[in-house]
Amino acid sequence: MDGEIKQLRIAFLVTFLVLVIQLAGWYYSNSLALLGDTGHVFSDMLSLGVSMAAVWLALRAPSSRYTFGLHRAEVFSAFFNGVLLVLMALLIAYEALLRIGTGYSINSLPMLVTSLIGLAGNVYVAYALQHEENLNIQSAFPHAAGDALSSVGVILAAVLIFFTGQYLIDIAVSLLIAGIILFSAYTVLRNSLSILLESAPHGADIEKIASAVRSIKGVRGVHDIHVWRTCSELCFAMMHVETNNISLLEASRLSKRIEEKLKRDFGICHATIQIEPYGASCESRGACKVSKH
Repeated sequence: MDGEIKQLRIAFLVTFLVLVIQLAGWYYSNSLALLGDTGHVFSDMLSLGVSMAAVWLALRAPSSRYTFGLHRAEVFSAFFNGVLLVLMALLIAYEALLRIGTGYSINSLPMLVTSLIGLAGNVYVAYALQHEENLNIQSAFPHAAGDALSSVGVILAAVLIFFTGQYLIDIAVSLLIAGIILFSAYTVLRNSLSILLESAPHGADIEKIASAVRSIKGVRGVHDIHVWRTCSELCFAMMHVETNNISLLEASRLSKRIEEKLKRDFGICHATIQIEPYGASCESRGACKVSKH
């Protein structure tokens, strides 16, 4: 976690510098495309700040009230980032449509110079964040990658405007940037909502888990399986396992073997296993519905 906070802090500082430079470039160029890219950079800076706070909260130990700790703050942070991206994209698209037919003038030179600086900063941030598995850092990566693509678009627009003087190029690139931002938002919102809705992670299919548990010696059946995540890195499971009439010591050893297999094959860090006698389980009594628990 300390390494993640350090990476986020560096990314935040680089993004802030890019923001200041691009704001100056927008002021002197009057480019909507550059303003859109700058707005995206601003949303990145906010999201990185929220991500740092979320990672810090996740470091706090569980308490009697928050028994899972505050790991889910990471997920709310990622969801906030996604919503912020959607709002930013809609604002850029709206402003671009308003400018059609106005014939505004653009100074392409500061637009080009600041976009090149922005591209360098965004590529650095995207490279620094690309290999992390933490959802907060994953949610920050598409921001930076989208910014890099936006910067490339602004650079191309600046070159074309320099030679043609066509302001419509600026509007077209602004709409393209809005589309890139929306695509980034979709990925972040999909992943964060999946965790908030307590869906099973990819690769942890219920049928596969049931088959894996049944393959363990001593297991006669398994049912009432539930798998969920509290954040991108912590996966939990609970299930009822049927076995023959065995001692408590043997049941404990069986549970340990199941836990080890779940962790090794599916990345489940904590499993709660209820051992039941085969033929007299809660499933056979019709008492395994979640709504009845």
